[in-house]
Amino acid sequence: MLGNMLFVGLNTTDEDVIRKLIKTCHIGGITLYGKLYKNYEEMLKIINFIKKLSQEENYNILIGIDQEGYRVNRLPKEFLNMKSPYSMRKDTNNFKESANIVGTILNSSGIHVNFAPVLDIKRFDDEHAIGDRAFGDNVEDIIKNTNSYITELKKHKVIPVVKHFPGHGATNINSHHFLPVILNTDKLFQEDIVPFKDAIQNDIEMIMVGHFLIKNYSLWKPASISKEMVNLLRNDLGYKNLIMTDDLIMGPLRLFNKAKLIKNAINAGYNMVMIKYSDTFFKDYEKLTQYYNKNMINHENINKSLEMLKNLKIKYNVNNKQVKNTLDINNINERITVLNNKAI
Repeated sequence: MLGNMLFVGLNTTDEDVIRKLIKTCHIGGITLYGKLYKNYEEMLKIINFIKKLSQEENYNILIGIDQEGYRVNRLPKEFLNMKSPYSMRKDTNNFKESANIVGTILNSSGIHVNFAPVLDIKRFDDEHAIGDRAFGDNVEDIIKNTNSYITELKKHKVIPVVKHFPGHGATNINSHHFLPVILNTDKLFQEDIVPFKDAIQNDIEMIMVGHFLIKNYSLWKPASISKEMVNLLRNDLGYKNLIMTDDLIMGPLRLFNKAKLIKNAINAGYNMVMIKYSDTFFKDYEKLTQYYNKNMINHENINKSLEMLKNLKIKYNVNNKQVKNTLDINNINERITVLNNKAI
């Protein structure tokens, strides 16, 4: 039950590790990184191995990827890289086609979740932690462009995950390396949260909360393990679907006890916890089960989260069917070339 709430970033091809993650821990999801494979055939081999093990354990595992394009590109080298979302912002049809291409690739490859789009506002230069990953530099454009992208991904039975709530554009500090402090909560609520409110009204199924310290909300602990952020989403914004943390091994959080971080996130009300695999994972997981057995983890939230996950998997037809290489990569690359030529 605990394992099902973990979305583990897979940074190893060690089959014994993958086998233990699925057969012993029953993790709920695996995130693929580009360094795992040299080509598309290798990518499918890993995916099919994951599905085979999950099938043997009689549960459907979620397979996810960060496929934003450009700076955040996790596809094999055979696929051309798309230009940045920000460079396509002048025409919503660009985002429809972008999501159509990504959705086609992921669905054909047996990948169920895309950790995109970014709903953060671009306020700083292109190289900023968000920068040209953003879909615009104002609330109206971001809503219009991300709606188009989300709608198209869903048509391909790919689950979009919007990020980084409540808004990474509110700070120029990179949360991959530090814990940014957001003090201007007036602007946060007037602008940054608005695209997330719109996504909630349009029934987004998963929201990722970033690692921020926020005045009056989570100034003494990261938003990603803060009950205040869960309450903000649930009570103030009326969000009823899955809330997940950003990777708990990012930035300064990597220095903290991982089992305790996961425990705190679950007790705060998070439904899924993202954490990259590390050498201490299985020791941390053992500690986590000890917390559970001592009733130090909220069992009610675990049961509720598993029910939400079950319904999400049914809705998106998540399964463990083996994937065949039927994708026309040349055609995909032709479409990417046309799309890239429309970028500014």
